[in-house]
This record gives sequence, C-alpha cells and structure tokens, in this order.
Amino acid sequence: MKIDGINKKILHLLQQDARMTYKEIAQELQRSETTIRDRIKAMEDAGIIQGYTALIDQSVLGLTFHVLILANPVSPADVDAVTEKLGKVTNVLRVYQVAGEHRLAIFMVAPSYQAFKEVLRRRLLPMGLRDEVIIPILEAGREFLSPLEFP
Repeated sequence: MKIDGINKKILHLLQQDARMTYKEIAQELQRSETTIRDRIKAMEDAGIIQGYTALIDQSVLGLTFHVLILANPVSPADVDAVTEKLGKVTNVLRVYQVAGEHRLAIFMVAPSYQAFKEVLRRRLLPMGLRDEVIIPILEAGREFLSPLEFP
C-alpha cells in the first residue's frame, strides 16, 4: 500500500489523538469524510494501523517506578521462548530482542523499587535470565510525541 502525504498526516493525527473522528480529521486535512474513512480503512486492512489504545498515566495508578532491564537468557537458544514468557508478566510493557552484550531489553513499571525487586526475584529470574543490568528510568515521557518519518 502506498503511503502518500495525506496518509502520513492521517497517521500523525491518529498518533496524537486516536479518538479523532473522521469528521475532525477531514476538517483538519480539508478532505471529505468519505476519503478519510476509506484511507483509514485501507490502512487498517493493510495492517499499518493495528489498533487503537488508551494512553494511561501510570503514576496516577501508583506505578511510579519505571525500569529498563538488560539481560540474557540462560540458554541463547531460548531467547524466543523467554521473550514470549516475559510478555505475559504483569507490568512488563515492552520486551525487545537486541544485539550486543545483552540479548533482551525489558521495560516495566512497578509501584516501587521494592515491588520491582519482588517481581524480578519471583517472576523474571526463574524464567531463565542472567547477566541482568537494572537501569531505573528517572523520567518517562509519552511515546510518539513527533510524527514518524518513513520512506
């Protein structure tokens, strides 16, 4: 599917506010509602738009400790299985397979450092992690503040 300038603008608007109506997007881009609806539907069908979600202020919910964990699976052959298991742990927000000294980067939140240590000890390490590097996040901003730039 071709992503032209109009589709890029639609994507940017939806990144900023996924609750925008077809009418609001149409007005912003000076296009018809039908055009906007058809373009969004085509991007959904092509898998470019995979869903819509609410952004939650985790700190309001008491999740004030953000952490990035770099680690390796005990067995390098288990990286896919460990990644899948990590994705099912409560408050693990993202798991990335990365290159370098560590094969996994895990982003998670917890109510406190103490609560995080318990999850690490009881849930994460028994999955077969080793060589952990714990990096507390001092400040977490919202993702996708700027439009994506793509070819």
